[in-house]
Formats: sequence, structure tokens, C-alpha cells
Amino acid sequence: MARRRHIVVIDWDGTLVESRWPDMGDWMPGAIEAVKRFLREGYVVLVFSARLSPFNIDGSERDKDELQASIDEVRQKLDSAGLASVGIWTKPGKPPLSVFIDDKAERYHGTSGAWRRLTEKVLVRLGAEEPFYPDWVEEANVRT
Repeated sequence: MARRRHIVVIDWDGTLVESRWPDMGDWMPGAIEAVKRFLREGYVVLVFSARLSPFNIDGSERDKDELQASIDEVRQKLDSAGLASVGIWTKPGKPPLSVFIDDKAERYHGTSGAWRRLTEKVLVRLGAEEPFYPDWVEEANVRT
């Protein structure tokens, strides 16, 4: 039986590179070295980003040429950093993963009281941050 390999999935904008949407930011300090370490340890590394999704934020399909240009730009930046073996997730939905690294994430631990602690942490965090997509709720016709 083949040994299963862990999959490390990493967000692009704001995690691997500076968040400068729609432009491409510079590498975050230590990001290249960290990814190379995961690879040396034998893990599969995938980039997962809204920038690389086949869908727009409103759920409509993205223009295929525009999507391919985004994928090519990320691929070139990875390759030029010596990260050619890093995969890019471009399918709908969340990729299979062992761990997800993202600048916007908060972890749910599943222990007694975890939801209470997590809720408080998120409320404090969101009270101190500006909305990332302030007009998205209206544009996407989301109930509030």
C-alpha cells in the first residue's frame, strides 16, 4: 500500500505574496524558504486562491483567457523562485488538504468551548479590521 502524503495548501495574496490585488505583490518574508522546507520534508504543496478560481465572487464563470493569465502569472512567479513543483489548485471548491495556511483564517479546534472562544476571537478581530469586500454583500445578493 502506498504511503499517503500530506498536502499543505497555502493562500496566495496576503500569505505567500503581498496583497496588492489586482496586481501581483512581492514575496512575503520567509515564504519561499518555508515552501521549500515543506517540499524537502516530502509534502505536496498547493497554492489555493480566489485569484485562481474559475468563478467570480458573484458565482459567474470567469473569462477563460483572464483566468489563464492569472494562472500563468502565478506559475511564472513560483517557477522563478525555484518552486516549480508547487501545484496550483484551479478546480471549483476547496482542495483536499492536511493543513491550510491563510492570512484570513482562524482555526476551529473542536474541543469543549471551542465555538465560544472562536466566536469571541473572530468578533474582536473583525471589530478591528476594515471589510475586505465592503460592497460584496450587495453585489452578490446575500441575505443579511
